[in-house]
Amino acid sequence: MGALTDVKSTGRTITTAQLQGHWRRVWIKAPGFEDARTRVHWMQCGAAYADLRIPADRPQIRGAHALEDLPDKTIARLMQAEGFAGSITVKDSICTWTRAINWHGPTADVDAGLMSFGPAGDLIEEGVHGVYTELWQRETDAPFEALRVRHGALEGWLLVTENRFLLAIDRLDAPTQAEVEQMLGNGARHEALEARFTGAYVLGHWAGGKGIAQVATNPFLENRPLLERRPNGALYWTTMRPDGHWITAPLEAETIARST
Repeated sequence: MGALTDVKSTGRTITTAQLQGHWRRVWIKAPGFEDARTRVHWMQCGAAYADLRIPADRPQIRGAHALEDLPDKTIARLMQAEGFAGSITVKDSICTWTRAINWHGPTADVDAGLMSFGPAGDLIEEGVHGVYTELWQRETDAPFEALRVRHGALEGWLLVTENRFLLAIDRLDAPTQAEVEQMLGNGARHEALEARFTGAYVLGHWAGGKGIAQVATNPFLENRPLLERRPNGALYWTTMRPDGHWITAPLEAETIARST
């Protein structure tokens, strides 16, 4: 295990209860590498979590109306974003994130970090299986609710507060990045877009009963109402297919955790 850090830890033992909330990554540092520009958001409620990461150099989509309008080079760059969700375990201040769904498909890598708090209350994550340090700041969003959601073959998590939400919904058997890139290389463009962009990882805010997307793995979803909480309690999800066709459908939802 190694770490590279210029922040000091309080050395206190970390528990799952202390990781509850909405965290925004300030920076990551590793030997020869530093990034403070990627937009990274992690929401935690109970053991359930969702994570979204959008590179700062993501290409612009101005002039296009749908994913199918974009050239393969732009699609490949859009797919450098990350999204995943599942559950955590915490032991001896080491947090392990199990990825039940992953936008880049299944991975054998173990995602684990040694967690501690700095004097100002910021969260420090140090690599367990790699040499890196991340600094996280807590956003002021509480209380939290975690819902397990389903729509057809898609499953995922919806973490919500009074003001914000993070939706992570995808196929459990999502193809790997290499498989999608091979589809693009073989000319199976429509299949590649369907395989990667049917799922969605979205951070947004609530405007009444509407959930407005702010940041998403599919940039065409941003600044649009994607969730709707109806008076009868029903939850509806709106998404765009690669050809630009919009679909609104009910989401099966079950509350699995609450935190304050």
